Amino acid sequence: MNQNTAQKLKELEEKLAKAEARYKERLSRFRGVPHESAAGELSYSDLKVWEDHVATIKLEIEALKKA
Repeated sequence: MNQNTAQKLKELEEKLAKAEARYKERLSRFRGVPHESAAGELSYSDLKVWEDHVATIKLEIEALKKA
């Protein structure tokens, strides 16, 4: 693993820690989607975006470790 890859891996791990913290914070405030509630729908969408963001960062880290 060269220095650029190691630096990128470190940056991604830091980014992952921050993203997971935000995801967990949002998840703790999420109370489900009330029927026909626009705020609930937006909250759910936001939660799913953060969930996908965390998953994408994890995939990038795995790809870097394999390379």
